[in-house]
Amino acid sequence: MDLEPVIGAAGFVVTSAAAVIAWAQLRRTPAAGRALPAPPGGDRSQAVLRPPTGRLPGRVRGRADVLRTIDAAARRPDGTVHVLGGLGGTGKTTVALQAADAALAAGRRVWWTSGADTGALTSGLLELARSLGASAQDIEDAAQGRRNAADVVWEFLEAQRDWVLVIDNADDPGALTVDGRTAADGSGWIRPSSSGLVLVTSRTVDPLVWGRHAVVHTVGRLPAGDGARMLLDLAPRAGTEDEARALSERLGGLPLALHHAGLHIASPFNRERSFTAYADALRDRFPELMRAGTDDRTTVARTWRLTLDALADDGRPDAAGTMHVLARLAGGPPFRCDLLDHRTLGPRAAENLRALANTGMITLASHGDDGAEAVTVHPLVAEVLRHEDPDRRAHLEAAAGLLAAATERLEPRNPDHAAAWASLVPHVSELLQAAAPRPGEPALERTAETAARVAQALGWASQYFAARNIIEEAIGATVPLGPDCPAVLELNLTLAKVVRLLGDPEGAEPIAREVCEARVRLSGFEDTDTLAAHHELGLCLAMQEKATDAEQVYEAVLRARQTILGDTHPDTLQTLSVMARIPYRLGRLDEAEQAFREVHAAQTRALGADHPNTLITRKNIAMILAGKHLLDEADDEFRAILPGLSRALGPDHGHVLSTRQQLAMILAARGKTKAAKREFERLLSVQRRVLGASHPGTLTTESALADIGVDVRGRT
Repeated sequence: MDLEPVIGAAGFVVTSAAAVIAWAQLRRTPAAGRALPAPPGGDRSQAVLRPPTGRLPGRVRGRADVLRTIDAAARRPDGTVHVLGGLGGTGKTTVALQAADAALAAGRRVWWTSGADTGALTSGLLELARSLGASAQDIEDAAQGRRNAADVVWEFLEAQRDWVLVIDNADDPGALTVDGRTAADGSGWIRPSSSGLVLVTSRTVDPLVWGRHAVVHTVGRLPAGDGARMLLDLAPRAGTEDEARALSERLGGLPLALHHAGLHIASPFNRERSFTAYADALRDRFPELMRAGTDDRTTVARTWRLTLDALADDGRPDAAGTMHVLARLAGGPPFRCDLLDHRTLGPRAAENLRALANTGMITLASHGDDGAEAVTVHPLVAEVLRHEDPDRRAHLEAAAGLLAAATERLEPRNPDHAAAWASLVPHVSELLQAAAPRPGEPALERTAETAARVAQALGWASQYFAARNIIEEAIGATVPLGPDCPAVLELNLTLAKVVRLLGDPEGAEPIAREVCEARVRLSGFEDTDTLAAHHELGLCLAMQEKATDAEQVYEAVLRARQTILGDTHPDTLQTLSVMARIPYRLGRLDEAEQAFREVHAAQTRALGADHPNTLITRKNIAMILAGKHLLDEADDEFRAILPGLSRALGPDHGHVLSTRQQLAMILAARGKTKAAKREFERLLSVQRRVLGASHPGTLTTESALADIGVDVRGRT
């Protein structure tokens, strides 16, 4: 029974046993219209299927909205079956009991039966029909299959007014089928009625299962404030409201877990007598605390096993494996559905995902700025599944594969994919933490490779600080792999790039050098990865005005790339473009312009005029024109390429920001102070956010504003 919990195992057993005995008695009742005698003192139906409202908590927290809706439907039946659906442990039965208690207080008749077992449901509802006037012959006909049992019940039920029928724990809607009539048909055991309210509790939330005559009210986690008040109801002297709120958040607002925590803390026999002590104990004794309870429905660690077992019995034995993989990736932060690789999840991935969503094991919601649909696993479900994972290594490897496959769907340089790349960061972090403690974990190296790809994409999207954070976390987690692991080397090279892009080429240089030396030692100089590392080293040197050293590095890289890749390969052309910056930095503008124009022509032929590399080379030509004081030509070039750069790289990319800076500089040089001031101020806010306050580009903009009489000190 799905409570906080308010119904224990004993109540469930007694109800089921009584239903079975009643069914056996009905089968033995002689035909000929003998009716049961009415109980003394009133309506005999009131003695049938009474709801166990005495086991309600003192107050039901956080469910006011759904209770108001159900109360309104009880007062004025709307011809709709109302279903309380959601994950096990969210307190659906508690909500139904509260609704039943309110209905009884208002003078309505309320009947309560279990929907977990077809036999118990049938016997209970037929007993209800007898109490409402059905004859023994009617019951015998239903029992022998001469009449549809549900038709018999509803013949007498529809004749009544002002009632509520609760069918609890109907987790398998198939149990509600009668003679082929399903729950969705509206002609089986549950039917829409204008005479009273049919209220069902179930872990199945799929509207298609319940049909067009039903509405599903999802009963989810409690907000932190309501969870805190629930804990304080149970253990009023265990701490402050803030401490209770913190524990509620730690338990994911799950009523079942909050109930157990409150009872545990309130007991004089337990060591943990405060909210803080219980939260601390979760770190060391999580499995033990989550196993408290009397049966599968009242035990946090086992309640969700019921759902997975039911899916296995329904022909989806691999759904549990899918759930364990998702628990490694989506335990809190949502994982985008468009990045879920079905090949990695298995041949029946779509069916399993749909089944898990329909039973509340995973939830779907829009996420992020682009509103992409994403899947989430309740954090406590994820934590329990991680602790009780029968095949941890396989599930970690599958999760690492799923994460790697997600990156293969995305383009690092595509600004439209920036949000998707950023969404992967918490999942990379989660998997690194899970895999790192075990040096031989195969998932660790694969996750490190994914971390490097994500960081590179973040760099292209100008999310430099986020990129540096995930790289540093990954480098710390991958120490067991050793410094010569290819994934570790790629992480360090990406770190060098990010440090350089954040305006610290001096700090980036030794990182790049170490990668170069390791790759030469392991693979030789002419390996493509080795050449990429030396390309980065050359950039670090050039940005420090170490022109001679940079030129030597680039000449060696160029010769190797021309030999291995050819003269028109993008990497070869990129090396030529970077080499043209050396004479530019040395003030040899004519030489630099000629070199850039030759590279631009080659890139246009090989890559197209709108390719990012081609546009960046054209931007360098415009900067040379500005350096020659050819302001009109430079202005035309910058304005011509700015829209293309923004589309190709995103509005916050470093090359876009430097182009905007150059245009503002030209305005200032032409004496258009107001326009220049406006552009510099707009640019400065973006640079501080993207590049940081100490980046050379940010400082240049601040200096330019100071030159036109604007004091930017103290501004943020």
